[in-house]
Amino acid sequence: MNSTKDFNVAIVGGGIVGLICAIGLARAGVQVDVFESASKYGDTGAGVGIGPNAVRVLKDMGIMDEVRARSEDSAPPTRPWTFIMGQEPHNLVYEYPNTSDEQGIAVHRAAFVNALVSILPDGVHSHLRKRCVAVRAASDGSERACLHFADGSAHVADVVIGADGIKSVVRTEIFGSEDERLVDTGACAYRGQVPTKDLLEAGIPEETLQSALLWMGADKHLVTYPIMDGKLLNVAACPFDYAHSMIPAGSQASWPAWVAKVQPAEMLDIFSDFGRNARTILEHIKEPTRWSIHGLYPPLESYVGAAQAKEEEKRLDGGVNVALIGDAAHAMLPFLGAGAGAGIEDAYVIASLLAHPQTSRKNLSYVLRAYNSVRVPRATYIANGSRRAGEVMHGRGPSGPSASGRRDDLESQWEKVWNYGIKEDVERAVAALEEGGVFDQLEMFAVPVQGSLL
Repeated sequence: MNSTKDFNVAIVGGGIVGLICAIGLARAGVQVDVFESASKYGDTGAGVGIGPNAVRVLKDMGIMDEVRARSEDSAPPTRPWTFIMGQEPHNLVYEYPNTSDEQGIAVHRAAFVNALVSILPDGVHSHLRKRCVAVRAASDGSERACLHFADGSAHVADVVIGADGIKSVVRTEIFGSEDERLVDTGACAYRGQVPTKDLLEAGIPEETLQSALLWMGADKHLVTYPIMDGKLLNVAACPFDYAHSMIPAGSQASWPAWVAKVQPAEMLDIFSDFGRNARTILEHIKEPTRWSIHGLYPPLESYVGAAQAKEEEKRLDGGVNVALIGDAAHAMLPFLGAGAGAGIEDAYVIASLLAHPQTSRKNLSYVLRAYNSVRVPRATYIANGSRRAGEVMHGRGPSGPSASGRRDDLESQWEKVWNYGIKEDVERAVAALEEGGVFDQLEMFAVPVQGSLL
């Protein structure tokens, strides 16, 4: 597709959120380059849950059906979480009211990324083995930004979108050292995937293997849900060390230790007070990995900024040409299961605004600020809510650790997360641009519809 805009966009990071953003922009006629540090696309990790709010975004963008058709993981709809106690007899605590409009999906990350890659429009130019090391102002004196890569190459773009995850180079380049924000939350997740047939043979009820379950205990919980068309059970066993939480993550030298292979006994000892079914599931994880969960707390106040001419210089003209989306902007605790969905919402909003008929090179700075004005409050709400949700699951909520107390606290956790009008974010941003005289006040901008952003 030929570009219909007088500007180009560079996306750093080819994960789920970056690729969704690229698809939306390219389908709207924006020239897009995606720079991925790995030798091929393919997100690492295990399963990922995508809530009803993000599923609606994917449907509106025309992506959902295409992803399902091309993915080896058919990702059937899943009902929201069912909460049970981890100890015997695994009593039901809370079941979120289920409607057809409130269904999420659980997918294998790599399968999802591969499906997204298969539907990338021709207008997306992919650059693999490109590790971004710096973001600077372009040397030609324009308001553009220049990406510098480890191999010595560079790329100039009118807009840079940092979708490079929690360890974002783009975030550090634009906002400086964020060591005080990037923290070890005190939570970790022992992760693994188990063939469901093995668990059936071990006596785990089929209903348990077909549901998205959250098993609650004291300062810990277990998450299980089916992926890969029900062939695998994705498992995350999550203890939380509240005595050592929200500690600055430190220098990059320590970052590889965030993920480590561990002996099963380490995980099993922590969850020894859980019931038979829970322990049986965990016993079938033969090679668990422990993921130390990090996040940006307190959350960032801004997701946009300007590339500098030199590292020590700061632009004083108020120009903005860089934006963050996904975990690069708001890496959070996973206890609402809404982090990936928040990133998908980011991609939808920024692609919609950049695709607006009145967006052009001359007003990009204002458009990015409009994106910022609607996304920071929303993602901050989810990040803080995720922290509160963990406290409730672990028996530290306002109503205490009893089953009834947890039930009372859980009932209010997800309503504003899942039943959110993302199109209204776009409308509010456009209205602000019109009120500020950036856009002409024309008929209401048509927000993204199926198969197109215009």
